[in-house]
Amino acid sequence: MFKLRRPVYRALIITHVVSSVAWLGLSLCLLVLGLWATGTSEAAAQYAAGSAMAVLAGALAVPLGAAALASGVVLMLGTKWTPAYTWVLVKLVATAVTFALTVFSLRPGLAETAASLDPVRLQVLDGQVLAAPIVSSSVYVGAVVLSYVKPWGRRGSRARVRVPVPARSGR
Repeated sequence: MFKLRRPVYRALIITHVVSSVAWLGLSLCLLVLGLWATGTSEAAAQYAAGSAMAVLAGALAVPLGAAALASGVVLMLGTKWTPAYTWVLVKLVATAVTFALTVFSLRPGLAETAASLDPVRLQVLDGQVLAAPIVSSSVYVGAVVLSYVKPWGRRGSRARVRVPVPARSGR
């Protein structure tokens, strides 16, 4: 374990927050485009939305996810917020699983969907077009909540017992 120097810590925390927020924004964009693609009655609009989803996910998902995951791991190793804290471990596992699903399922699935769309023929799209952005957006919002609230404390340690402090009399 090492301790990050202040300038490095600041650069990493900025990288982590920006990449994480951008990853959430990308996921929300994919959700909006997925709703548009599944809800439109125009083939050209469906084709445009499906193509935009594939391009956005193809260009941004991996770099943003990798930056968020890598900066989070370095921050975890270089600060007091180690995996000994349950919320850090939950966030790490959720981010790693979501990143793996992005690489091996979301991107190829959206590329396949986009390739199957026709600008002159409307198609029925399966629920995966919406399911993946809903799940990923939920995970990312959950990660934000965990980072802010920091629930559960350290794993394996006893909860601190708060001893009430007697009130002073007004004399």
